[in-house]
Amino acid sequence: MMNLKKQFTLSIAATAVLLLTAGQAHAQSGSRLCGFIAVDTPNKVGLLYEARTKDASYKKQCDEAIGKMKHKIDATPQLKAMTWQEVKRWSCEDVGNKGFVNKGESSDICDKMEAKVGYKVTKAGAASATYAKQ
Repeated sequence: MMNLKKQFTLSIAATAVLLLTAGQAHAQSGSRLCGFIAVDTPNKVGLLYEARTKDASYKKQCDEAIGKMKHKIDATPQLKAMTWQEVKRWSCEDVGNKGFVNKGESSDICDKMEAKVGYKVTKAGAASATYAKQ
């Protein structure tokens, strides 16, 4: 009987660890997005980088990401033809609410991204957004 109780306790503990670990895979509090978004047409595009405010180089990371993305926009005729808005340390939800999520979806788009990685986020009409690492 004692062995069954011990196994049950270990099972509960293991489940709790798995749940905590899974929760950490999503965006952490303090995530901010930097880059550019083009949202003036039914098709939305974001060139975005997720930075963490807890990093000592947080502002530098954002500035560098913005610079690289600006260069990419200027060097690509299709991108240059779009109307871009700079995103400088915006919350994940603020960017999501600019047209990158459908009704009923979480506006925290960082849940679909990894920190310190550049992404091209595209959303065509009513389809869900796609996230491509750059």
